[in-house]
Order: sequence, then C-alpha cells, then structure tokens
Amino acid sequence: MKKVIIVGAGSVGKFLAYNVKEFTSEFEFIGFLDDDIKKQNQTIAGLQVLGTINKLPIYIEKGFAVVWGIAFPKVKSNLVESCTFLNADFPSFISKSAWISDHVSIGKGCIVYPGSTINYETVIGNFVIINMNCAIGHNSVLNDFVSLSPGVNLGGYTQIGKKTQMGINSSTKQYIIIGSDCVIGGQSIVVENVKDNITIKGVPAK
Repeated sequence: MKKVIIVGAGSVGKFLAYNVKEFTSEFEFIGFLDDDIKKQNQTIAGLQVLGTINKLPIYIEKGFAVVWGIAFPKVKSNLVESCTFLNADFPSFISKSAWISDHVSIGKGCIVYPGSTINYETVIGNFVIINMNCAIGHNSVLNDFVSLSPGVNLGGYTQIGKKTQMGINSSTKQYIIIGSDCVIGGQSIVVENVKDNITIKGVPAK
C-alpha cells in the first residue's frame, strides 16, 4: 500500500481518516499535517498530527502521496499552488458508494463522498470536493478547486468556474454558467448565469 499524508485535520480530513475503508485499499493514511498549533502532536480521528504544512516536502521526497483535507477553495488553491514545483502524487478518493457514469472525467486530488452521483459526459477538474448526496447532471463541468456542500443538485450542462463554493442543498437549472470565485448560499436555486466573484443566495438566487 502507498502511504498518504492528509493535509488539514479539520472536517474533511477527519472524514477521510475515519472512513478509509470507504475508498480503495491501495492507500494507507499515516497522519495529518496542520498549521493549527493546538493540534500539534495530537491524535485526531485515530491519526497523529505530525507537524505543520511546511513539512510537506519532506514526506513528498519520501514518496508519500498527498490528499488535501481542506474544504475552503481559496485556502486549498493557495496551498496547492505554493507546492506546484514538487513532484507529488495527488490521488483522488472516490467513495465506493458514489455512482459515477461511464464517460466521466475526474482530475487529480478530488474527493467524492458517499451517495453522490455524476452523470455521463461530465468533466471534473483537479482538487474538487463533492460532498454527500450531491447530484451532478450530464455534460456538466466543474473546474479546479470547486467545492460542493452536501445535497447540491446541478442540472445538466451546468458549468462552474474555479474556486467556487456551492452551499448545502443549493441547485441550478440546466445550462447555467457560474463564474470563478463565487459563493452560492445554502438552499439557493440558481436560474441565471453568475459572473466571477459574486455571492448570491435565495430562491431564485440574487
């Protein structure tokens, strides 16, 4: 089994640690890296916090794979971009109980939670999080660092730009285009295209 270090000992990191059997048996989680001083040398979800994130190059040089246990798109993208020079392995972790259609493309470093469905001819970029019970319609595009909260429902042909976050139980109708760096409030229904750097909420979302 290949050893994996989890960056971030928060909610996403703990989900990975507690539910390793939900994924492939090819990997072994060996611990966390986290910049929270209070978490140092603590045991969280059965794994030890081995140091701060600046120790990541040490583990990569030893051949460890890396998974980003961080939900917030902008925080994660800044960390990933800071180590682009590193020759690291960023596997995706896809729950065995997620349904993925044929003809779906999923990039590196993604996490797909249980109960989620991804329909055909959909393209998922790198470092995307698809939380529990999301439904992604056919021919959709989720660009790098998109984060879907639990229960998100995307109509077919939805396109979401980089680093955009969809709140719990939010949804889109078909053919919606949402820009980059947006925040969609929980339970919102998006019925019109959204430009970059916009926060919207409501039914319909405004």
